[in-house]
Amino acid sequence: MNVSFAPFHDDAIDYLESGIGIDFSAGRPFRAPRWFCVTARDDEGEIAGVIACEALSWFEFSFHSVVTDPRCVTRRLLRSVFTALFHNAVRLTAMIEPGNRRAIKNATAMGFVVEGLCRRGIDGRRDGLTFGMLKSDCKMLGGRTGKDRITPRAPDVTRRSLHG
Repeated sequence: MNVSFAPFHDDAIDYLESGIGIDFSAGRPFRAPRWFCVTARDDEGEIAGVIACEALSWFEFSFHSVVTDPRCVTRRLLRSVFTALFHNAVRLTAMIEPGNRRAIKNATAMGFVVEGLCRRGIDGRRDGLTFGMLKSDCKMLGGRTGKDRITPRAPDVTRRSLHG
């Protein structure tokens, strides 16, 4: 497995777009400092996984990943990625389709916490669950786990609560 922290190559962008189902063409070219990317390739040079993070502001990055070969996502790699991201970022945000159980499981295993539902939050057409991570949540950096994590509760936004 070969891992690169270099800028996106077109095949990595295409891989990410097809895996997530989002067209990033408006954001091309993917260049630093706006984008941070990691591409893992197998011994034949085929892409096994891509992690891409876009700087949304001075304190927040949007986290995207597609992995077809889980062997490329080692704890050491994730520790390096999160160390680099949290060098500047205060928080990471990920948006996952509610039916993508595998992605939800992987996100929570890394330390992402569900923050709510964002209607049409993925590509303007699909609903997405919003996940957030602070450095103190990141399990790859020794963050909180299970029992000691505070899980936010959604506010009661029923019609009754809005109208008294």
